[in-house]
Amino acid sequence: MISLQPTVCDDGRTMAWLADALTASRLILAPLLGVLVATQRYSVAVVVLVVAWLTDSLDGACARVAGGGTRLGVWDFRIDLLLGIALLIGLAAAHRIPLWSAALVIFGGAGGVWMLGNPAPGMLLMTVSYLLFFGVLVSDQPPWWWLILVAIPAMVLIERRRTVTIILPAFFRSMARLGGRSGQTAPILDAWAQVPRQDPPPTATEARLPSGDHRP
Repeated sequence: MISLQPTVCDDGRTMAWLADALTASRLILAPLLGVLVATQRYSVAVVVLVVAWLTDSLDGACARVAGGGTRLGVWDFRIDLLLGIALLIGLAAAHRIPLWSAALVIFGGAGGVWMLGNPAPGMLLMTVSYLLFFGVLVSDQPPWWWLILVAIPAMVLIERRRTVTIILPAFFRSMARLGGRSGQTAPILDAWAQVPRQDPPPTATEARLPSGDHRP
């Protein structure tokens, strides 16, 4: 996981502002990504998508250094959804996927998030959109398409602890609750959105390390 030391900036408010700025940047990157895919400028679209993924990791790192206090933290996941939606709209506009299938995934995924407050449909939406875009890249192999082959394992490596300890458990818990909505279902999304702003608990090995030993 990306880690920023407090020495980068000791002012928590500045780091909180930076975290919000990085989150807000995806509000610009998402429609840009959709336009690039719709016009089949896939090489530039790959670069934009990788930059968006980097901002997603960095905003959480900045927020942790700031100790919270961000304004867009609870909107982080919803803003991430825009990337997946933009990809689906762009692929449909470029006639790479049927319009009805894009609409079905968007309404099913985004609708499930907004109406149920459950992140699982949105996570499925993003997974489907990334896989479809990856399939187009493999098929057409435009310049720089291989960048996504480097970015995906790199991001998995960077976010490995958060993925294993937070994202995957949240996904499976959310999927389990989709079948039987209860009074506890609605707050799932907001509670889950707060978690990436915190460091996951240390492993047993890390807990035994002396202070200052930051062995991976």
